Amino acid sequence: MMNEARFLRPFLAIAAALLLASPAAANDSAAELAAGGLQFIKTDAITMQREDLALSLSEVRVRYEMRNDTGRPVTLRVAFPMPEVPHMTPGGMTTGPDDGSGPHNIALRPPADPNFLNFKVRSNGQDIKPEVEIRATLPGGRDVAAELREIGGLTLVLQPGLFVEGDTPLPTETVTRLQALGAYEKLDDKAWRLPWTTRITFHWMQTFAPGVTVVEHSYRPVIGSRFIVPRDAGTIEASGRGDPVRDFCIDGPTDKAIRALAEQKLRTRPNDGLLSGYTLAYILQTARNWRGPIGTFHLTLTGGPIGGDLGGRGESRVISLCTDLPIVHTGPQRVEATVRDYVPKEDLRVLFISE
Repeated sequence: MMNEARFLRPFLAIAAALLLASPAAANDSAAELAAGGLQFIKTDAITMQREDLALSLSEVRVRYEMRNDTGRPVTLRVAFPMPEVPHMTPGGMTTGPDDGSGPHNIALRPPADPNFLNFKVRSNGQDIKPEVEIRATLPGGRDVAAELREIGGLTLVLQPGLFVEGDTPLPTETVTRLQALGAYEKLDDKAWRLPWTTRITFHWMQTFAPGVTVVEHSYRPVIGSRFIVPRDAGTIEASGRGDPVRDFCIDGPTDKAIRALAEQKLRTRPNDGLLSGYTLAYILQTARNWRGPIGTFHLTLTGGPIGGDLGGRGESRVISLCTDLPIVHTGPQRVEATVRDYVPKEDLRVLFISE
């Protein structure tokens, strides 16, 4: 077995362009264990009476009121997919060069545990210990998680990606075994790729008694980081790919707030007009697997201090996102929305901006 300690680094970064192209986090969804692994299904037995979703840079918290009107207990397997770790991740989740190859990086500690986001779930106030499914899928669709565990342990399964000279090399025996598995690509004399995508899903059996069952969960979100640069011509640029104005629907008032924040920073740092942007994605559309629309959906977005894991400082003071929800400001760094009979038509991508 390879030395897992040598494979880890003190901090790491995920290319979030790829993460956000895949589910970055999602609503609970009814699921079943079928041949080939966990599959999502639709149920007409349970209604999502209410969902309270709170998103911040430090935590995602969700509270569901699930209503069973069948008159009998209904037991389902409920699943929650975690962010995918794609095979294009630079350095196997280590900081890559800022060459514009992706819109931003994501600061996290090295994942030696599949629950690296500290996912917790409760039902009617009681803690639940979920099961976990981990897949490592090669580009052709083959799941090689079991084989990778035998070769290099869980650390190897959790760290696919692109590696270059300067990254910790794999032992020769490990490379040989990965090549035999079709899970190692030598790109040139100084670069190689571990070409699988890791997918982690937590799941558990949930009995919904007649009436209302309250399910709550929380986890530490995957946060992206990028530079935000207001330009004189009325445009806003960002490091990496993408147009932040389009991608996060920055309107006139938000544009004004961003420029005011940049001007405030220039007064204390005359040569530094760069702002820090942090992005958070959340998949809403899996709620369609429950019966009917969400009776009441309440969203809260909260800014505030930038945590040490993000490598930032100060506080996020501007929030922007594309949504059809009726967003209202309820505090200096807080926005909320409440809607009845809600059917999500799109997922959430939120931009938090700090000095």
